[in-house]
Amino acid sequence: MGLKQRDKTGVYRTDFTKHVVLITGGTSGIGREIAAAYMRAGASVALVGQNEQRGMQAEKTIGALKRSAGQQCVFFPGDVSSRTDLDRVLGQIEERFGVLNAVVCSAGIGRKATLLETSEADLASLYRVNVQGAITTVQASAKLLKQSSGAVVLISSDAGISGENLAGAYSVTKAALNMAGKMLALDLAPDGVRVNVVAPGDIAPGMKTMVKAGETLRAEDDYLSWPLPPIGRYGRASDVADAVLFLTSASASFITGSVLLIDGGMRAGFLHGAPSESPSR
Repeated sequence: MGLKQRDKTGVYRTDFTKHVVLITGGTSGIGREIAAAYMRAGASVALVGQNEQRGMQAEKTIGALKRSAGQQCVFFPGDVSSRTDLDRVLGQIEERFGVLNAVVCSAGIGRKATLLETSEADLASLYRVNVQGAITTVQASAKLLKQSSGAVVLISSDAGISGENLAGAYSVTKAALNMAGKMLALDLAPDGVRVNVVAPGDIAPGMKTMVKAGETLRAEDDYLSWPLPPIGRYGRASDVADAVLFLTSASASFITGSVLLIDGGMRAGFLHGAPSESPSR
């Protein structure tokens, strides 16, 4: 997975030429940046989502980043929590590419509410997308991943490690996703397939789907009002993408069942005299 080659500066870079990567939730936010990073690294990318307009736009924009004529970026409409949809999509991927080297489960939604205030419908929706969607995606992909000794990365959240009461149900589902990653790692290890989880902290400008009751997309807010992480800047989607590409590369061949925090030190502990200067952008 992901052979390393030197670039013109002499630094090793991960190369995913002739690799095929499936990314759920890859049409916006962190997932879209991950898809773009794989395309820049030489991979072909299969995007899965329910919004066809956004999917076709992402297919065109991300596809324009390709390094070689052999690369493709293709959008496949589908519901990640539906095994029927995913079996159809995986069949199309196998027919089109013949191989699948990596799966990134980035589809996710959130609700701004305490656990006590979360409705039954919202609780079911959060579980269906954040937990069931990821597990079902890996289940449907397992056959192809075993053939390539592939790798899986689940996109969780720091809220799944240290919960946030104002996003109570979201925190619960992300904690469940962290454990799902560990169990899937055990299930697939005998077949040479690695499964890891990354847990981003606050990534500017924030999740569009972290919404209040009655909203469908997040109301715009000023992320500069967020507490500044100890490292002195806010997180970027590219920070998460870099970690995902590493975890699916040959450099991470002995890493499986891990949960990696990407939060600039926010969950490390209380920092006296934290940096107050404006972050670089």
